Amino acid sequence: MAGEKRDYRANLEIIRETFPDKAALSMREAAGFLRRDRRTLLKDRTFPAQMIGGKYAISVAALARYMS
Repeated sequence: MAGEKRDYRANLEIIRETFPDKAALSMREAAGFLRRDRRTLLKDRTFPAQMIGGKYAISVAALARYMS
């Protein structure tokens, strides 16, 4: 699809296979999936974490875009 980064669909599929039926991941899940420390990810201004109710949540689609 026009406008999508090259590996977006492949990344989205991998995330959905790993976390079926989830629209968003916790910070722990995202950090574990990426094999990065949560502090490192939070320092990255492009990482798509959103504070919701005092906890971070990362949209599956946004994580796939971030990985592309």
